[in-house]
Amino acid sequence: MSQLYASLFYQSDATAIFSDRALLNYMIQAEVALAKAQAQVNVIPCHAATIIEQVGQDALAKIDFDALAIATGLAGNIAIPFVKQFTAIVKQQDEEASRYVHWGATSQDIIDTATILQCRDALALIEKQLQSAYQISLQQAERYRDQVMIGRTWLQQALPTTLGHKFARYAAALKRDLDRLQTMKSRVLTAQLGGAAGSLASLQDQGSAVVKAFAAELNLTMPECTWHGERDRMVEIASVLAMIVGNVGKMARDWSLLMQTEIAEVFEPTAKGRGGSSTMPHKRNPVAAASILAAANRVPALMASVYQSMVQEHERALGAWHAEWLAIPEIFQLCAGALERTSDVLEHMQVNADAMQRNLECTQGLIMAEAVMMALAAKIGRLNAHHLVEQACQQAVAQQLHLKNVLSNLDEVKAHFSAQALDALFQSESYLGNIQAQIDAVLQAAQGESQ
Repeated sequence: MSQLYASLFYQSDATAIFSDRALLNYMIQAEVALAKAQAQVNVIPCHAATIIEQVGQDALAKIDFDALAIATGLAGNIAIPFVKQFTAIVKQQDEEASRYVHWGATSQDIIDTATILQCRDALALIEKQLQSAYQISLQQAERYRDQVMIGRTWLQQALPTTLGHKFARYAAALKRDLDRLQTMKSRVLTAQLGGAAGSLASLQDQGSAVVKAFAAELNLTMPECTWHGERDRMVEIASVLAMIVGNVGKMARDWSLLMQTEIAEVFEPTAKGRGGSSTMPHKRNPVAAASILAAANRVPALMASVYQSMVQEHERALGAWHAEWLAIPEIFQLCAGALERTSDVLEHMQVNADAMQRNLECTQGLIMAEAVMMALAAKIGRLNAHHLVEQACQQAVAQQLHLKNVLSNLDEVKAHFSAQALDALFQSESYLGNIQAQIDAVLQAAQGESQ
C-alpha cells in the first residue's frame, strides 16, 4: 500500500512484520533451523550447520534486494533466488558448508514456514491489541452501565437500553475473538517440510526425524503430514482475523451512526487536524470509523481469495498458493489497524448524556408503549392490551400528543392504573429488563479469566 494511506488503514508494527526485509529474515530463520535440525540427526555435517547459522546472523544485510526483486518475477517465487543468494553468502564463508544450504527442501517449505513465523508474531500483536480493546470495553461497560439511552432496531427507536450494555456486548464479542485465537494456535502454527512432492524422499529414512527437529528448532507444531496442498491452516488464521475485523466494524458502524448530527450521542475523540472537512469548517467526521469500516469492506473480498485458494491441484498447486502472498499480509495489517483505532475510540469516546436523554424523549413516550402494554396485559389480556395501546399510539402521533396523556384519558387504563403508576411506567430506567445481569455476567466472566 502507498505510504500516504498506510497510516490511515494499517498499523506500524504489523506492517513491519510483513515487510520485505522481515520476510527474508523469517526465511533465513527457516533455512538455519533446517540446517540445525538436519545436523542433529546426522543428515548434514554439524560443521556445515554451524557455519550456516553463523552466516544467517548477518545475512540479511548482504542480500541484494534489487536483484532479488527482479529474479523473483522470473523464478515464480521468492525462495528460488533467495536460496541462490543465501548459498552464495555462505559460500563466501565456507564452500563446503554452502553445499548443504536448503538440503532436501523445496521452495514452498521455506516460504510456508516463514509465513507461519510471520503469522505467529503478527498473531501475538493482534492478541495484545484484542486484550487491550477487551479490557477497555469492560471498563466502559462498568462506567456506563446506568447511562440510559435509546436502543434501536432497523435504524428506528425501539426500547431503552444503556451505553454500558453496548460496551458489554462489545466486550463479549472481543472475548470470543480471543478464545478463537487461542484455540487455533496449536492447529495453525505448524512447520512445513515436505520436499519436492511432500514425501521428503531426498532425506531417505530421516525425513520424519528432520521434520520433528525442524519444528522443535522453530518452536512450531510438527505436522502429521505435509500440507503443501491443504491450506485450511492459512484459511483458519485469515478467518479469525476476518471475524475480528467484522466485530470491530460493527462497533464502528454503531458509533458513526450515533455521531450523526441529529443524534449526537457519542463522538470520536478530538485532535488537531482530525475529522475536519476541506470545505465545511463545522464538520466533525468519524474518521476512525471510516478507516475501520473500509477494512471491514476490504477484508471479505480478500477472504474470498483465500477461500478460493483452498482448491488446489495434487501435491503442489499453480497460482492458488501464490494468491495467499497478497491476501494474508493485507488481512493482518487491516486487522491490526482496525483494532488500534477501535481501542482509541472506545477508550476516549466522548459521551453526550444530554443528547441521550433528549432522544429518549423525542417520540413523546412512544418508546414506552411496550412497557404499558405488558403492564396492561396482566389486567385485560395481551391481545386486548396491544390493540388498545396501538390505537393510543396512533392517536398520539396524529394529534402530536404525549402517549401518556392519551392513555391517561382512557377508561380502561384509569380502571387499573393511578396517575402515579402510569408515570412510573414511562420511566425509561424502569424498563431495562436483565441488562444489568448481562453486564454483570460479562464482567464476572472476565474476572474468572484473570484468576
